[in-house]
Amino acid sequence: MFAFFNCRFIFFICTILESISRCIAFQIKALIKKSFGLLSDDDSDEETVKSIQALENIALGLIMTRRGYGQDETSYFQPNFHFKNNLIRFVSILNFIRFYLILIYKQNDSLNILLGNPFFHENSSDIMICYVIGGGVTLFILREYVLYLEETGAYALLCPLRDIKCSGFETNMLRLTIKQCKSFRCTLRLLIKIWIRWIHCAFIFITFLLIILRIQNQAIVNSGPAMYISSFCWIILEFCAFIFIFVGLMYIGAHISVSVPLVLFRFKSLIELLQRVKSKQFIDDSIIKGMNSDVISYMNEFDVIIAKNRYLFFFLVVLVSFGADTAIFLGLFTKSHSKWISNSLVIWGLIVLFITGSVVYAGGAFLDQLYVIHGLYVSIIAKAEVKLDQKLKTLEILDRILSPYSGAKVGDAFRGEKLLAVYYVLENASTIMLLICNLQFISSQ
Repeated sequence: MFAFFNCRFIFFICTILESISRCIAFQIKALIKKSFGLLSDDDSDEETVKSIQALENIALGLIMTRRGYGQDETSYFQPNFHFKNNLIRFVSILNFIRFYLILIYKQNDSLNILLGNPFFHENSSDIMICYVIGGGVTLFILREYVLYLEETGAYALLCPLRDIKCSGFETNMLRLTIKQCKSFRCTLRLLIKIWIRWIHCAFIFITFLLIILRIQNQAIVNSGPAMYISSFCWIILEFCAFIFIFVGLMYIGAHISVSVPLVLFRFKSLIELLQRVKSKQFIDDSIIKGMNSDVISYMNEFDVIIAKNRYLFFFLVVLVSFGADTAIFLGLFTKSHSKWISNSLVIWGLIVLFITGSVVYAGGAFLDQLYVIHGLYVSIIAKAEVKLDQKLKTLEILDRILSPYSGAKVGDAFRGEKLLAVYYVLENASTIMLLICNLQFISSQ
């Protein structure tokens, strides 16, 4: 599975890289540390704050958020948000209509030249345009849903990033123990740097993709100045639509993967507190009452986050995964027509499945932590001498911890667990094989 989202594995990798860097020259060592987020304690917080600010600037620039990380400041909107957002909607819808017209009037060369058809006279033109329209509309709806969720207060989990910018990694503010805060700082630094680099690479890749898509098409190259001018104008609009829709998907992935470790390390901090309680020789009512209060607070916060975002997780896992499966299928379908398009689609599909499957696997870690908390609770109650009302309250909490409604949720149907990641891989593999078998059957007719 994708190691970036397995927090323990990340910490292990960071330790290994730190050890290797000791054997390298100072200048190279400094470069390696900066690249992988392995900075000294004096510089790490400052660099992390800069990275958090850079990620927030990307989110604001993509118009994927109204307020950035100040989600509790409900009266604040970034300047000209509605105008910019409506402009993005207009450009996106204009591109959808354009591709729809190309699909309908594919035999009209004059109209295809005017609309700058990037698949001009390609054998796989129809199926590629259908995929562009379907994928674009899906991501457009996802973007609108993300903006709707922000209005409902679903992204309060981003506020800790604002707090880190203002106050640093303060343990009481983040509700982490010293040990877990150190691990979270290392994990956060690494994840943010990786996602910022990926997003920057996406800007460059999309630019080259739109240009090379036309250069490798001999029909476009041989069409003359009219097609060149038309293609140049439409590339600008395509670039805007791709950036705000496709890179917007990367923004969602970045903030989900950055937020997961914070919640996970909070659970680990709670486990540390329970282990301290368990190690006490005498456990009275006041200790149990404080312990119950801490657990309920953590559980309530976690349940609110999951309840507000469960359909977003469902959207990403089901629809985006199906889009990735279709991309792999289309890549194999177009292999005989254009190897460049084929390879790009297959690589894009595999990357999306890899990242989504890794997030599903990481979601299973929450359930593992709940099992650990439940086991510690049972041990503490067996050892403690408490009144009946406190014991009944504790039993109620125990039932809630192992409730089928606890843990990360993917819509209303699935609970996030590591076994679900296995099912996810198998289902996507079977879907791709089914599409390939159907393709072979159609080709043989």
